[in-house]
Amino acid sequence: MILAGLGIGGLAFPNTTLRWGVVVVEQAMSDEARNEDELLRHIAGGDMRALEALYRVMRVRVFAVALAVAGDRGTAEDVTQDTFVRVYAAAPGYAPGSRARAWVLTITRHLALDAVRRRARETACGMAGQGAAATGGEPDGIRLDVVNALLQLGEVDRQIVVLHDLAGFTHAEVAAELGLPAGTVRWRYRVALGRLRPLVEEVAR
Repeated sequence: MILAGLGIGGLAFPNTTLRWGVVVVEQAMSDEARNEDELLRHIAGGDMRALEALYRVMRVRVFAVALAVAGDRGTAEDVTQDTFVRVYAAAPGYAPGSRARAWVLTITRHLALDAVRRRARETACGMAGQGAAATGGEPDGIRLDVVNALLQLGEVDRQIVVLHDLAGFTHAEVAAELGLPAGTVRWRYRVALGRLRPLVEEVAR
């Protein structure tokens, strides 16, 4: 069972069900992975329809990863759009048969980190950003209450949960990506789920 999001009054992400205050992904991941890999192969050939299809399939996960890193809805929206632009440009370098979802979401995370650094520089120059409370829409499939619940976690804990449960990274891979010991990642993941579970139960009543 993999935590995919917070089920609040319904499903937060596609292909998920609510159990004991967490959302678990149904076992259709292998089919999705094959589809994403096929779409990337077509995108590498310049197929814009494949890019649009990948956007429909992955936009919620991309937004969630961007939000986890940036902690700001407006920035996450911008990073979501930039991700698919970058995917189109970089797709010829994708190795078919690799983990397509992880490849796309790694691009998202790096773009979000770049956006955070830019925001920090702008703030240092007196150009204050909107901050996490900024208003903004979310892509279809992710709800405002889900966003707010994720934002109650610290930046690192958000990334651990989202990279593990949405990007499909193992704890060891999350640890390598974040530069943390694997044992620390596993412990922080459990603690973060413990914090999220009451939020789900409270709003789902």
